[in-house]
Amino acid sequence: MLSRTVTSTLAISVVSWVGTMSGSAIAQTVTPEAVANVMRTLGGPVKARPSGAKGQCFVGTFTPTAEAKTLTKSVAFEKASKVVARFSVGSGNPKVMDSSKAVNRGFSFRIDDGGKGQTEFVMVNAPINFVKSPDQMLGFLQARLPGADGKPDPEKIKAFAEANPETTLQGKYLASKPVPASWVGVSYWGIHGYTMTNASGAKQLVKFRMVPLAGELGLTDDEAKAKGGDFLVDELKGRIESKAPAGFEMVALMGRAGDEKTNATQMWDDEDKRTQVKLGTLTITALEKNETCDGGIFDPLTLAAGLEGPADEPLFTARQPAYAVSFGQRN
Repeated sequence: MLSRTVTSTLAISVVSWVGTMSGSAIAQTVTPEAVANVMRTLGGPVKARPSGAKGQCFVGTFTPTAEAKTLTKSVAFEKASKVVARFSVGSGNPKVMDSSKAVNRGFSFRIDDGGKGQTEFVMVNAPINFVKSPDQMLGFLQARLPGADGKPDPEKIKAFAEANPETTLQGKYLASKPVPASWVGVSYWGIHGYTMTNASGAKQLVKFRMVPLAGELGLTDDEAKAKGGDFLVDELKGRIESKAPAGFEMVALMGRAGDEKTNATQMWDDEDKRTQVKLGTLTITALEKNETCDGGIFDPLTLAAGLEGPADEPLFTARQPAYAVSFGQRN
């Protein structure tokens, strides 16, 4: 059963989603329910998440740098705080292989300063997303629905990709990289552009990246096959127990005038060469029961003052209502 808070969020969010699409031809069809229902048809059991169904909850700490305070007044960057985090393997299949290269790895986390305000991030191990808008996401999913024979039509998928070439870019990026050997052995990106505001009111456009303390840890295809389907939880548990590096540096990639703010399928020009500011260190310290993460959603619109997401990007603002619908369906 939904809590009163989440029920309220769900009701408001559905209105918010449709409101952001008002005036367009798709306003009546692209709803959180439409996207979530298609994802569930593709992914599997109703009780699982329609995306990132396979995952594990952990806890840790986030310790900000002094430099972070020059960019933002957010309480999330004031002092060391508790972190609740969930790592996942992409898709709605809770039995997807950890050794799969075809799906992304997810990292969602909540920085809780103990009362002043929470800040939440939802990240993936690619610098770009696979769609740029809710309607494009719905089309991407619908092209993969099974036909009468129970299988998706390759021609429909091909036709959609040809009409929407940007939807192939994340997949190509993942295919060019080795299979991650650890959930904490790969970089994660916030994908969207955020605005940081400091105590003086100065604003700075940034993108967030989590850089693994252990370095990029990859497996060859043969090594991945030998690992089997469920090695990531045990790998991270063992890393924590042996006190091996298990965390990330959080860095801000500096934006500049003219940077794209509303299309998450595009990187900024020369993004890899941008000035970076280290914001803090996130350390994973212990395994946590999954109920802690499954009892709510990681909402990227939950940001303490001093940090704002792209309010004019439909895909970003659509995340909250979609997650709320998904939460309601699996509960």
